[in-house]
Amino acid sequence: MKLLIIDDEKLTREGIEKKLDLEKLGISQVFLADDGVHGFQTALEQKPDIILTDVRMPRMNGVEMAEKILKELPSVSIIFMSAYSDKEYLKAAIKLKALGYVEKPLDMEELSASIWEAVVNCRREQRTQSAVQLQKQELKNQLCHYLTQSSPDALEKAETLNQELGKILDSNSCICCLILDCIPLLSSLPEPEMYSLRDDFNTWLEEHHIFQAHTFRGDHRILIFLVSQGRPAQGTFSQCAQFLSRRFQNICPFFIALGPEVCKMDRAWFSYEEACEYLKGAFFHEYGFLLTSRLEAAPFQTPADLLLPFSMALAEKDEEQVLSVTRSLLCSIIPSPLFDSSQIKDLYYRYFSKLDEHGLHNYISLWQKEGLESESIWEGVMRCHTLSELDHLLTAKIKLFFQRLKNNSVGNPVVFQIKEYIHKHYAIPSLSVPDVSEHVRLSSSYVCTIFKNETGQTLNQYLTDYRIKMSKQFLSDPRYKIADISSKVGYSDGNYYSKTFKKIVGLSPSEYRDKMALSEGNPL
Repeated sequence: MKLLIIDDEKLTREGIEKKLDLEKLGISQVFLADDGVHGFQTALEQKPDIILTDVRMPRMNGVEMAEKILKELPSVSIIFMSAYSDKEYLKAAIKLKALGYVEKPLDMEELSASIWEAVVNCRREQRTQSAVQLQKQELKNQLCHYLTQSSPDALEKAETLNQELGKILDSNSCICCLILDCIPLLSSLPEPEMYSLRDDFNTWLEEHHIFQAHTFRGDHRILIFLVSQGRPAQGTFSQCAQFLSRRFQNICPFFIALGPEVCKMDRAWFSYEEACEYLKGAFFHEYGFLLTSRLEAAPFQTPADLLLPFSMALAEKDEEQVLSVTRSLLCSIIPSPLFDSSQIKDLYYRYFSKLDEHGLHNYISLWQKEGLESESIWEGVMRCHTLSELDHLLTAKIKLFFQRLKNNSVGNPVVFQIKEYIHKHYAIPSLSVPDVSEHVRLSSSYVCTIFKNETGQTLNQYLTDYRIKMSKQFLSDPRYKIADISSKVGYSDGNYYSKTFKKIVGLSPSEYRDKMALSEGNPL
């Protein structure tokens, strides 16, 4: 709570500050002013919760000052101090509905009681306002949800909510849908930065006579309807998006889609659906790109099939040629609405797999992370949210391959043989340590020891992890049923597969699939 003390006598105002038990009263800040003019200025600057003011002061008396302050700060609590003889001032104070009136000479217990009453009143008012604001925001969230739908039922509900909100939308309203698609989870973003951004964005909108209604979609998207009463100046909605873009650059990687401007509430859904369509092209752009139109319907061109020359260049250990083929692959991909990110990722997965195959033949691991954990190829591919990231990852893995080839960084050949065998036969439910031992022609005990020493995992742990990793790849494709996936990765018992998956991943297979669908940016 902030307290402003106004009195033309220095000893009085400083004495009050010293004698009050500010901590007990819940006062965190105290400001002092020596007359009504300074008091008014200080009040506007500091926005106190409580004002304790003398009535009789030079230049501007306390009542005149209070009248001016209440016009600017209607929620502030005012306590007057004056001699009982100032009856006219007392009458004026009563008309202003002052919270308290304390007679001079001051009784500190009486003054403390009046201030405490003001504190309690302010807290009650803040709770009330907070509840009202929360309720209003919830209504706006619901309104935002219904505005995304074109059905008559949704429109009827939107109109009802609009009435409850005081007709914030009318026949003159211009509406534009903005979708902020964040790569990390919204829940993981730093709260101080997000609160600051929200406040600054609201201030910017007020200055440009725009208000918003927003809600959340999934774990990654913020959906905002920008509304102007009457047609805004050209480019205003685009400036809103650019403002958010500038501020979000220091928070997380993201994309922004801005739907077309529409008139009337019953067309808001069109702006939303267009914005969703625009976002489908985000994969072909860099982070922070403002998407304001669909991908151009360029002539369809199938990406070049360069897997064979890619493999031949790897076999010949020609780094320049391998990178040249990779560049040709990238150049052959023309952004088109006929392509979505999953198709391009499937394409690149083939090249990563071929590179990994050559790596295993040369006893080179390309997917070893820090420590003993290994990342699957598909996990690496799924981490890429843009074509540029995919290309950079493939290039980086190629350079790593040749670097380790040059440095003869091979590791233990037996361990690589074991891994290669597991990668080829993991789908066999009966796959066991004796099978692996027979393949490498070594005893089971020796195989178990050397594998554990090299990787930090037992053979069975590695097999289980690899099966789960491969099942994640299948789960990302909705064509596969979960019951079928369990058998594809070596589990004859579907229930045992589900329990094992949840133990390792923390989610059931179905929950993981749902989460993957959201992370891909599918509108709900």
